[in-house]
Amino acid sequence: MIDLNHILLFIACVSPLTLLAQTWRRGGLNRGWRIAAFAVLLVTGVSWILKPNTAGFVGGGAWLVLMLVPLVGLRKAAELVALQRYASAWRLARALRFLHPADGLLEQSDLLRALEFAQRGDFDSALALLGPLQSSYTNIGRQAIAQSFRIRGDWNGLLGWLRGDLPPGIMQTDFALQPLYLRALGETGARDELLLEFTTSVKSMRSASQHLWLYDVGLLPVLAFGGRLQALSNLLETKLRKLSRDTKEFWIGIGQLAAGETMAGRARLEKLRATTGDALVRAEAAHRLERVNEIAHTPFSPGTDALLRRIERSDRPSTRVFASETARPTRVVLILIALNIAMFVAEYALGGSTNPFTLHRLGALEFVAVRFGGEYWRLLTSLFLHYGPLHLLFNLYALFIIGPGLEQAIGSIRFGICYLLSGLGSGVGVLLLRLLGLNSAEQLVGASGCVMGLVGVWAGLLWRHRHAPMAGRRLKNILVIVAIQTAFDLSTPQISMAAHMSGLLTGVMLGLILAPRSLRARD
Repeated sequence: MIDLNHILLFIACVSPLTLLAQTWRRGGLNRGWRIAAFAVLLVTGVSWILKPNTAGFVGGGAWLVLMLVPLVGLRKAAELVALQRYASAWRLARALRFLHPADGLLEQSDLLRALEFAQRGDFDSALALLGPLQSSYTNIGRQAIAQSFRIRGDWNGLLGWLRGDLPPGIMQTDFALQPLYLRALGETGARDELLLEFTTSVKSMRSASQHLWLYDVGLLPVLAFGGRLQALSNLLETKLRKLSRDTKEFWIGIGQLAAGETMAGRARLEKLRATTGDALVRAEAAHRLERVNEIAHTPFSPGTDALLRRIERSDRPSTRVFASETARPTRVVLILIALNIAMFVAEYALGGSTNPFTLHRLGALEFVAVRFGGEYWRLLTSLFLHYGPLHLLFNLYALFIIGPGLEQAIGSIRFGICYLLSGLGSGVGVLLLRLLGLNSAEQLVGASGCVMGLVGVWAGLLWRHRHAPMAGRRLKNILVIVAIQTAFDLSTPQISMAAHMSGLLTGVMLGLILAPRSLRARD
C-alpha cells in the first residue's frame, strides 16, 4: 500500500535539495529561497530523528508553508501586477511577507501599495512612498523609478533614464522593465523602435519563468500603437481577458487612434476619462487626448510594417515544460480521466480497491494468469485499475498536467494511441523481466506506465527537434523528472520501477517516430 508519510518525506527532502542545486551559484532574490529550503530540510531532519513515523507529514507541512504557498503566491502577485490589479497584489504580497523571507518582499509590498494609491488618485502619497525605494541597482528600486515617471506622465523622462542611467545589460535581465519601456516608446511616437525592441526582448526573456505573461503584456502596446485593432481585440478578450474593463477601453482607444480612426478613438478616451474610477487610467487617457494626433503622424517604415504583420500573425511561444498552453484538460485526457474514475468506482463497489481478489476479477496484470492462462487482455484492463485513492489521485493529476500539451501537439487520436501503447509496453516489459527472473511482481495495476510513456513521448519529440527554441531546456527538465521518479521508485518498494521504465522507453520510441501536429501541417 502507498505510504503517504513516505511520499511527503520524499517531497520534503528532494524539493529543497533541487532548489538549492539550482540557485547555489546565484545571488540576489534567491537567498530567500535558499533560507526557506534549509528551513524545510532542518524541520524534516529534526522530525525524522524525533518521530520518523510522522516526519513526512511535518516536513511536508513545512514545505507547503515555506516553499509551495509562497511560490504560487508570488507568481499570482506577478500576474495581478501585469493585470494592473495593484490592490489585490499588495494584499497578497503583504501576507506572503510572514511566510517567506524573500529578499525585497517588504519593498515590493511598499511598491504595490504606492501603485494602489495612484489608482485611487492619491499621486502625492504614491510618489512619497516610491521615493525611498528608488535605486538603479535593484529590481524593486528600478521599478520604483520607472513607476514614478509613469505616475507623472513623463514618458520622455522615462526613456531618457532607461537609455542613459541604467547599468549596462540591465534591460536584458530585468524583464519587468521591458513592458514599461515598450509603452514609453509607443507613447513618445517611436513606433519603429517599439517593434524592434519587442522583437529583441522576446529573444532575451526566453529564460524567464513568467515569459508568457511578459510576452502578452509586451505585445499589448505593440498591437495598440501599431493600430492592429482585430489582433488587439483578440488579445484583450483571450490572453488578457482579466484586465479591467477600463484598461481594455484605454488600449482599444489607443488602437483606434493609431489605426487612423481619430474620431472614434477620441470619443472612447473622452468617455473613459469621464467615467473611470481608476485615476491612473484617467490621467493616461487625458495625456493621450492632449497628443491625439501624435501617433498617426509617425507612420511605420516599410520594413517595420512588414515585421508588425508577422508579429500579428504569429502566436506567443511556449516555455512550459510540456508546452501546454491550456490549464484545461483536452478531450482524450477527459475521457481517460473518466474511464479511470469509473473503474475505481467499480473496484469500490465489488469489494474495494485494495482487495486482491477484486483486482484479479477486474483484470489486474498477473504473470501466472497471462503466462499460463493466456489472459493477455489483462495488459489492457490493468491500465485502468488503481490500488487505493492516493494511487488514483497521483496518476490522474500527472495525466492532467502532462496530457493536454501532448494532445495539442500531436493530435487526439495519436495521443490516445500513444497512451495505450505506452501502457501495453509497460506491461510487456514487466512480464519479460519476470520471465527472466529480474522482477518479482505478482499483481500490478495503475496508469503510471502510461503517464511515464507520455513523458517519454515528449522526450522523443524534443530529441528529434532538439535544435528548435527551448527544446534543450525542456529535455533537461524531463531528465530531472525521470531522475526524481527513479529515486522515488528505488526508495518505495511498493512502486514498480520496471513498469515505469518500460512505459518510459516505449514512449521514447513512439516520440522518435512521431511529428508534432504543427510540423505535419506544413508538409
